[in-house]
Amino acid sequence: CFATMDGDDVQLIPMADMFNHGSGQDVEIELSWDEDGSCCAYSTCDIPANRPLRISYGSYNPNNVSIRNAAGAVDPSFLFARYGFVDHVAPATFCKLLVHNPSPELKQVGYDPSQMLFYRDSGKISHPVWNVVLYQTLEQRAEEKLVDENG
Repeated sequence: CFATMDGDDVQLIPMADMFNHGSGQDVEIELSWDEDGSCCAYSTCDIPANRPLRISYGSYNPNNVSIRNAAGAVDPSFLFARYGFVDHVAPATFCKLLVHNPSPELKQVGYDPSQMLFYRDSGKISHPVWNVVLYQTLEQRAEEKLVDENG
């Protein structure tokens, strides 16, 4: 999906959807739209045969305020949610484990929205995620046990 000319919506562009993602110097193709709304692709350099054609789907720029989450941490999850990958320059993305009104105990075991991460290279999740999931699971089981005993 690509943003429309006015940027308010997204659209499928079958040929452009075939381009790979690149960032920085890895981008060889730029897209533009003519006055009729047709998508045009242009090469920005000479491209050797058999080389993948890459455009930028978006960038992981730590200075870009629009990719920061509510905690203020850089959040590359837009690329992950829309395109299914994390840019190679972003080491991790947020796993979207959000707890509304976390208890003091949950905060004590490590709940911090900016630390709810999984890592691109290994696929592992951060220790605070494990701690929070374990705590919530044990808390739920304790509540279920109380209901069983009292019910």
